[in-house]
Amino acid sequence: MDLFSHLSHFELCSFGSGSSGNCYFVGNTESAILVDAGINSRSIVKGLEEAGKNIRNIQGILITHDHIDHIKGLPDITQKFNTKVFATAKTWEAIQQNRFTRNVRPGCFQEIESEKTFTIGSFSITPFPVSHDAADANGYSISNSQRVLCIATDLGYISAVAEAYMKRSNVLVLESNYDEEMLENGPYPAYLKDRIRGNNGHLSNEQTAHFLAENIHPELTHVFLAHLSDHNNNPEKAIETVLEKMQARYGHRSLTYHLNALDRKKRSRLYRLSDSSRLEL
Repeated sequence: MDLFSHLSHFELCSFGSGSSGNCYFVGNTESAILVDAGINSRSIVKGLEEAGKNIRNIQGILITHDHIDHIKGLPDITQKFNTKVFATAKTWEAIQQNRFTRNVRPGCFQEIESEKTFTIGSFSITPFPVSHDAADANGYSISNSQRVLCIATDLGYISAVAEAYMKRSNVLVLESNYDEEMLENGPYPAYLKDRIRGNNGHLSNEQTAHFLAENIHPELTHVFLAHLSDHNNNPEKAIETVLEKMQARYGHRSLTYHLNALDRKKRSRLYRLSDSSRLEL
């Protein structure tokens, strides 16, 4: 057996993925981190326990940006558990200026920079800039000994920089926020619709499906559609759009990777993601 095989898989669990709150556990046998803490601390602690994990073993929280649905739980978690928070300087400043999160424990801050790699345990982590109306929004490329997991959950479009990181991933957690027809015909006011579909807003099902159809590679084993809108989307539509795009591009609806849509509020199961779970056509 490969000496490092126990490090080559990822564990992933979503505790919430949407405007009500975002939080993801990423781990392996040596490392345990959270990406965002946008739900209350009790829900995070409970979710970890249900997944067989302990909040006290979390080595750091990666913050994508300063919107409240990604940072709400930070004050309690940092005060109670002294958990390190990894964020860019602009994001941390915005967190401290937000009246709901200003009580975050200052000593927990670990400054990071876009496209500057750092390590937590056995993970090598690179933040990369994404286009969103926040102080300094980033996605994350997380590498273990053999595989790469990429998370990008709030972005108006996929830039060349973001695309390069996503293309290298084996596991991709990618926003699929809204169905274009549902948004257009829905109850949101015009200014909000424009914000959502703007370049600093969110990815539509169509945008995400197009990216996936154009960038399939043999080493991509898992895709998780994230940050689905409550009013303008549903899991069935998001997944169907991916399959329709596959049909249009390749003449079939078969996927070479596992495809899941993450629930907005419910904890997912704990996924153990390894290259042995690759699908074959």
